Amino acid sequence: MRGRTGAVVTFCAAVLALWTAPAHAGSPALALTPWASIYDIARDERDVARIALDKKIVTEIKTALLRHDGKLGLSVKVYCFAGRVTLLGQLADEPFKRFTMTTAKHTSGVCSVSAHWVAPGKTDTTASDLAIAAKIRTALIADTEVSATQIETEVFGGKVYLIGMVRSSADARRAVADAKGVSGVRSVTSLLAPPRR
Repeated sequence: MRGRTGAVVTFCAAVLALWTAPAHAGSPALALTPWASIYDIARDERDVARIALDKKIVTEIKTALLRHDGKLGLSVKVYCFAGRVTLLGQLADEPFKRFTMTTAKHTSGVCSVSAHWVAPGKTDTTASDLAIAAKIRTALIADTEVSATQIETEVFGGKVYLIGMVRSSADARRAVADAKGVSGVRSVTSLLAPPRR
């Protein structure tokens, strides 16, 4: 019993140390909180170093976009999985689209960049879109056949984009089927890919 208590105390101390560690640029504490780290690592096929590098890439791109134009920068969602960057958003400004692509391509550690732009609507994200995204997340979690390491969902006017990494092409197909089964979904675009071996 005393041994178990010691192990629990050691674990709690380690979590507390990480939780209170100063966030320096490039440090894991910058992008990962203890509980999120444990969850992400448990469900992610990328190793800790790869996860940290992907998050660093996203931060660098997003920071550059916001510095260039704060309003338009907020319109662009940036995702990175194993060095593969996906840019997504409601954006009509062609020069800013070009700037975004150039910035992403010239960011250290980036292997490839793809962009998917949606014509701006009356609002950036509606309450209905948020509800659809929540329902899709629930459906994916409930599907025990899907082993998704990272699936992010963006919804624009009922148009769904699934972004991230999955264990296999079969998982990607199931994730798309789960999303299509949600009420209010008009279309589903899969930007899911299995990890590189």
